[in-house]
Formats: sequence, C-alpha cells, structure tokens
Amino acid sequence: MLYDNALFTTALIEAYQVTKKIEFADYANDLLHYIDRDMTSEEGAFFSAEDADSEGVEGKFYVWSKEEIENILGRKTASVAIPFYNVTQKGNFEGENILHQTRGSETVAKETGMNPDDFSKELQIAREKLLQVRSKRIRPLLDDKILTSWNSLMISAMAKTGRVMEDEGRIEKAAKAMQFLLDQLRTSDGKMLRRYREGEARYDGYLFDHSATAVACLDLYEATYDSHYIQIARELMQRVVEKFSSETGAFHETASDAEELLVRQVSGYDGVEPSGNSNAALAFLKLSAYLIDPELTKKAENIFLSFYDELMEYGLNSAYMLQALHLYLGGLKEVAIIGKKNDIATQNFLTTLRKGFFPNSVFAFSYEDEVEKNAKIIPLLEGRKLHQGKATAYVCRQGTCLPPVQTSEELVKLLSYE
Repeated sequence: MLYDNALFTTALIEAYQVTKKIEFADYANDLLHYIDRDMTSEEGAFFSAEDADSEGVEGKFYVWSKEEIENILGRKTASVAIPFYNVTQKGNFEGENILHQTRGSETVAKETGMNPDDFSKELQIAREKLLQVRSKRIRPLLDDKILTSWNSLMISAMAKTGRVMEDEGRIEKAAKAMQFLLDQLRTSDGKMLRRYREGEARYDGYLFDHSATAVACLDLYEATYDSHYIQIARELMQRVVEKFSSETGAFHETASDAEELLVRQVSGYDGVEPSGNSNAALAFLKLSAYLIDPELTKKAENIFLSFYDELMEYGLNSAYMLQALHLYLGGLKEVAIIGKKNDIATQNFLTTLRKGFFPNSVFAFSYEDEVEKNAKIIPLLEGRKLHQGKATAYVCRQGTCLPPVQTSEELVKLLSYE
C-alpha cells in the first residue's frame, strides 16, 4: 500500500536524523527507488498498491529458495547474499525465503571474514542480479488508482527525504506529484477530489484529502522555500474551515456541500493512516506560525479539546494527533533566516535546517532581495533583514524573539533550548 510505504519512509528518514546511522537513510532511499520504478505514473503521481499474490500464490513474486539464489548468483556472490538476507534451506515463508536484513553489512562482512568494501560490492552485484531475475516473473496486479490523500503522504515523505539527504532530484519528484494533484484533482473553486484513474478525476475529497495535501505543501515548502506552497496550504485549510467545521470544534469527515449522509462523522482515530483531524491540527499549528495568526492556533486547540477524553484514555489510538499535540505543548519555535546568494554562511544555515531533527520548529527562508515579496505570503519573514551584512537567523516562540544569530552553531543551541 502506498500509505504504508510513505509512513515507513518518514519514520526511516527521521530515525536517520536522530541517530545519524546511514543504514536508515539507505533503507528510505531503497524504498523510494521501488516507488520510482514500480509505483509512479507517467505524469509523476503515485499508484495505490500492488497485490500480495501472483499466479494465485501469495508472495510468489517476492520469495526465493536457497538453491535458486545459489544458481543465480554463483558461489562467491551467494556466500555474501545468503547470510546478509538470512536465507535458509527451510525458509521463513511456506518453505521459501522472504529476503530480510537483521544486521549491517559491516557486521556480516566481519562474520564471513571479508573486507567490508569487497562485501558491499558483491552485495550490490547480488541485488542487481536478483532484481533482474525477479523482473521477469509475472507481476502482482497493480491498483493504478491515484488517491489524493495517499499521494500527499508520499509527497511529504519524498520532500522530507530529499531535504535531509540534499537530493534535489527527489524533491523535484515530490513537487511534480504535487503539481499533478493541483492540476488534476483540485477544482476551480479549490475543492480536492478523491481519486484519479484513466484520465478521470471523481468523488468529493474528504477532510483527510484536504488536510493531508496542506501538510504535504508545508513539507514541500521546507524542502524548497517556495512560498507558493504556503499559499496553497492556507487556501486548503480555509476550505476546511468553511466546509468541514462541526459544533464540537473538530471537523467532519465530509464537506457540507458533499453528498448528503445520514450522519457526518467526526473522527480523530489514527489507524493505518492518520486521521483528517490529526493532519488538520498539524497544518493549523504550522500555518499559525508562518502567518502569525493566533486564530489558527485556536482551531488546533479546539481539535485537541474535542478529542480530550480519547487522547487521555486511548492516546495510542491517535498517535499522529499526539505529534501535533506535542508540537503545541512543547512551544512551537518560529525560525526565519535571511541569507545571501552564493554565500557560505547562508548555505551552512540551510544545511543545518535540512539535516537536523527539530520537530518543534517551523522554518522560513528568504534571500535578502526577495524578503518583501515573500513576506506578503509569509508574514513570519516581515521586517527580517541581514545583520551587519551577514546571513541572520531569527528564533521566536509565541511572538517572543531571541537576539538574532549568525552561525549555524548558535542556531542549533537556540533550537535545542527548551
């Protein structure tokens, strides 16, 4: 499922940010290469899912016998792949092997007595050969629907991964998918539709479609610093307020102008995918910082209050909403950076923001000659300027600002301070 892969990618890249263990970033990139290869449409949007079975057998496309691997790879390369992927004669799934890694390549290289570099080269050869053989098998059926909410989750994951790894190509793919959603699944009056298939966009979007797209725009902004994404997120959340509001302070799953139902549900349950209300709370909080609009913070507060009992008693059922609540209770830091083009200090600031894990902060950036233009969309940038002609970072919390700083080391200290 696309949403599984999106949420897992986000978890992996955040694990890399926190631990600095490169294998987490490698896993995230491997997963996204699969999305590029098998789950991306010609237009750049993402398909929904692949079946688990092919030829009537569950997992047949993905599993291997030990003998098959030995025959394909030969003795030398198989001696690397078999221990690394925990392949056994007995198998781990109905007599076959689902390849899985439980140890790093350096650990397995040491166990096998190989030089780590030689081990990595053989492992890459094994991956390429096995992928080539697998590509000739009969593939599982592809669910080629393009769903707005699931695409938004993957756009967020790609934007975050591209930002952290400073991979412009990955960011461009996220931006291309977002452009598809805005071109094909957003109506002239700003409504998001639910799904696209074979040239046809249909069905009114739910709360999740609108709020997840808004969050994806915010993630794309922090990857590109293109203020256009803030404007789109603002418009989407304004529509949420106009069409999805309820008396409880939270938001209905369906819009007031959608097909009439016996009951318009309000839910904060984060199941296999985040709820629309959880995404809405996150979007409101971040937009409140960018736009310096306390009313948006109140809308997030109302969501939390609406689900107070559920959060207190069954918090793990609303894990994504708890992330938004942590952002709220932790005191959101508002960071504005003004820089110069082709400037080392500016690049150091941007690299720090991209690679660091600062979950309780939002970041706005502008070059000095574009502040006036960008501040019209992002008031957080208003009045910001270079200090003594040097790149400058401003850190505020709930309207109270600390003295500006001019090195990435000083910025990290401010962001780490509770």
